[in-house]
Order: sequence, then structure tokens, then C-alpha cells
Amino acid sequence: AVVSTQSGHYGREESLFSELISLLTMPGNIIVRRNIARLLRNLSFDTKTHNIFLQFLPQIVYPLVGGEEVEDEDMEKLPLDLQYLPEDKCRESDLQTRILLSDTLFQIGGSFSVREKFREENYYVLLKNYDQWEEDMDARERIQNVIYLIVQEDGEVDLRKEGELPQGLEKEDQVVHVERDNQNVEILKENGGS
Repeated sequence: AVVSTQSGHYGREESLFSELISLLTMPGNIIVRRNIARLLRNLSFDTKTHNIFLQFLPQIVYPLVGGEEVEDEDMEKLPLDLQYLPEDKCRESDLQTRILLSDTLFQIGGSFSVREKFREENYYVLLKNYDQWEEDMDARERIQNVIYLIVQEDGEVDLRKEGELPQGLEKEDQVVHVERDNQNVEILKENGGS
């Protein structure tokens, strides 16, 4: 079953992503699914694509999700496409595809907007269930890296939201790199009297 998207209008790039991502759940063809996952992973290295990926997070995570029971309180926060899946919902059977999807989630998780969406929509619960299910140690390590992105204290997030520099920065000339609206911004904090 292909997971539908909640948004109906796409530009050219979004339409292409939608078509590619629909192939992630193509039954019976491991080679196609693996190659689509590899392509998505490669596209995720370009930070300009992260906003497009953001629109398709449920479809990217769907192959990693099983039919485990999720508490109602946690379920309500999940995207609609990932709520109330049947108990017999199977995860992607191909290990390499699961690893590639985990790598993609990790790469796009480097963007603040994606980490924020991971947290707001409670992806932690589904990815933690996948981590507990996964037997391959390499695959587990990769999804644990994604989980770490979700649960870690995000000091840069505070920097962006509050507009303040970290303690001690005002004492020295330093350049701070922050991501604001998907652009890297350098802030030079100068010493008061020099």
C-alpha cells in the first residue's frame, strides 16, 4: 500500500519526489525499493532538498514502521498517515533499504525544520519501536543516531529562537555558524572596546 500525502498541490520537484517515494512501498521488488532509498539518501546530502523531504517524512518513515501498539496520547501526535496502522503491518524486509532510509533521516535531520517536525509529530515513538525490533547492529546504530537527533538538547535551536549568543561568547571575538531559514549565517561578536 502506498501512503498518500496530505498536501494536494506540488511543484515540479515535489511531484518528482512524490512519484519516487511512492515506489518505496512497491510490493515484491526489493531492487526498486533499495535503489529509490539510495537515491533519496544521495539527494539528502543537498540541504536545499530538506524542505521537500519535510513534506514526505511520513512516507519515508513508513517502511520502518511495524504494527506495534502505540499509546493513544502518542498516537494523536503522529502524522495521520502513520496513525492506527494494522497490527500485521510489516517493516521493509530488505536490510540495505532500511539502512539507507535511516541514513536519509539522519542527513535531513541536520536541518532545524526537520528536527522540529520530528519532535512535534512524535517520530521518536515509531523510530524507537523500529530500533527495538531491528536485529542488525549496524542498522540499529544508524537509527539510534536519528533518535539522538530527536531527543538531544538542541543548543542551536535556542540560539535561533532567542537571538542570544551562548554564555562567554561576549568575552572573545568569535564567529558562530547558525542555520536560519536554511541558510548558513555567520555572526561575528566583537569585543566591547577593541
